[in-house]
Amino acid sequence: MPETLQSPSCILLYGRLVTDLNVGPNAVAAANPPPPPVPVQPPHLGMNASLQDQLAAPGATIARIYGFSYEGHYYDLSRPALFLVHGPGDPAGRMLPGGAAAAPEEADKLGVAATAKSFPHDMMVWAYDKGDFSIRMDVQTGPFEQILLEAELSSEKLKTTFSGAKVRMRRFGDDED
Repeated sequence: MPETLQSPSCILLYGRLVTDLNVGPNAVAAANPPPPPVPVQPPHLGMNASLQDQLAAPGATIARIYGFSYEGHYYDLSRPALFLVHGPGDPAGRMLPGGAAAAPEEADKLGVAATAKSFPHDMMVWAYDKGDFSIRMDVQTGPFEQILLEAELSSEKLKTTFSGAKVRMRRFGDDED
């Protein structure tokens, strides 16, 4: 990859393909179902179909991303997340021959000038422009009590807006303020 004027906006995503979750051929149709017979909301008139195009692109799939590089620095994600990517990716280990990139010839492959990182043999990398559209899905696992009830029924989440007025919803048995 030669250095170009577009290189500073390149983002490299490091991760692995998720084998049990796929982007189906109906993903775009599901994202944009036909309007109901009686319109409930105005039709979408915008010309931006960037996300639809990404979903419909050949090779669209899902990968668990562990880190990324941008503007010469590598960052680990605080928690791995699922991202829409395209194709199988390129082996990240190939970007680090012998465990470290040789500067400057290999620096553009890795996206950083120097690193002490090494990648497992099955870690892949995908390159995107920072302006490209994608989907990020943060995954939580655990008992329903934790991932649903605690997450959604916290005191801050119980506040809502109804007809422009703030309403405090209380669970049965809560004392009045």
